[in-house]
Amino acid sequence: MGYSRLVKWIDWQAMKHGAPIVIVDPRNTSSECPQCESKLEKNGYRRLRCPRCGFEEDRDVIGKLNIRKRALKMLGIKVIPGGVLAPLTAPQMTDVNMNRWGEPINS
Repeated sequence: MGYSRLVKWIDWQAMKHGAPIVIVDPRNTSSECPQCESKLEKNGYRRLRCPRCGFEEDRDVIGKLNIRKRALKMLGIKVIPGGVLAPLTAPQMTDVNMNRWGEPINS
């Protein structure tokens, strides 16, 4: 799926479910601790560790947690320092037609 289609699909799903869309700048999201906001240090291949609080995780997971944290702040939701950092889960979408763009199917 191309980028522009992906953006349109995300917009459509958000409108359909009444979810807000927040655009977050991803810069420096993998270099800051999601718990105490201090600078992270390398701890092996793709792993980062916080020297201050000891938080350790894969750099992509850290980036995802920081993007989520920034989005919540932009929405005005209070983020508790040192709070629970677990990824949000959502039920699998089953009401969407596989051919949602109306393109001809070549069999």
